[in-house]
Amino acid sequence: MKYRYAISTEKGTREYNQDRAACLEGSDSVLLILGDGLGGHAGGDIAADILVDTASQAFLKVRTPVIEEPSLFLALILQHTHRAINRYAKKSTKKIDPRTTAVLSLIQDGYAYWAHAGDSRLYLFRNGSQLTRTLDHTGSDQAKVGGRGIPAKTGLYNCIGGPLRPKISLGPEIALQHGDRILICSDGVWQGMAIDEVSEYLYEENDLEDSMDNMLEKIEQRNPEMCDNVTVVALAWDDKSRPGKSMQHEQIRDLTDNELWRAARDAEKGIRSNARAGIHAKKQGSRSKAYSNAGTAESLDSVINEVEQFVEQWEKGK
Repeated sequence: MKYRYAISTEKGTREYNQDRAACLEGSDSVLLILGDGLGGHAGGDIAADILVDTASQAFLKVRTPVIEEPSLFLALILQHTHRAINRYAKKSTKKIDPRTTAVLSLIQDGYAYWAHAGDSRLYLFRNGSQLTRTLDHTGSDQAKVGGRGIPAKTGLYNCIGGPLRPKISLGPEIALQHGDRILICSDGVWQGMAIDEVSEYLYEENDLEDSMDNMLEKIEQRNPEMCDNVTVVALAWDDKSRPGKSMQHEQIRDLTDNELWRAARDAEKGIRSNARAGIHAKKQGSRSKAYSNAGTAESLDSVINEVEQFVEQWEKGK
């Protein structure tokens, strides 16, 4: 895979920066992570830290050239994070209510997948223009597409952490093309600069990290009185090779806790079936990239264990 990435963050005029971001690199995959700790709830920075830690550990644990269930993998991470945040808050000696937005994006085999909760966004740009973006979990953004069953208020109604089980929105599988740009960002970015101008910074010929630093500085300069924390993780896709085998065909969808549990149970069966098929294919001399690594069987076991652990934890918490 040929790509470049950059992470940049500024605290704006806020006293503290509660945004957190990371990029994890594997031999055949990349995971982008961003969380915006909710400032109106004590411990927002802690929640964002837990998000980054949980996602990082999950990605490093599943050491596989190809994650078999990309969207489910991302959704499970956010569910694990939600529980981890609430466990931390319950055990804390301080009165805290940590919550965070979340955006995760997995890139592997030339495809991009993502999951999010809240109003931090993922943008995908192609040929210098916005191709798609996530839909905020706010009344105002959902109303634009005729959302039903949402609060009448225009503010944020969904996040990771807190008493309500989160709704997790999954993006479709998208084959990346040479020159594409992926940007995940906190709301301070898209509120502080028009998206067309953001695109110009992403496609500058300068070093990507320098461009992102300059963009955030410009946002701060334009909002000297009140500027939120601003954070971005940007990825420039420089690979000209054709994408590999498609792993899934879902359209954009939302998962509640019940739906995720059922998906996990179905995926467990599917992953086991794929594991057996993969071993068989390997014996037949298959050159499928999904099964070309010697650690594939062990890696698939790791994915199975992740799903089984989630199902077990979910059933205990019912």
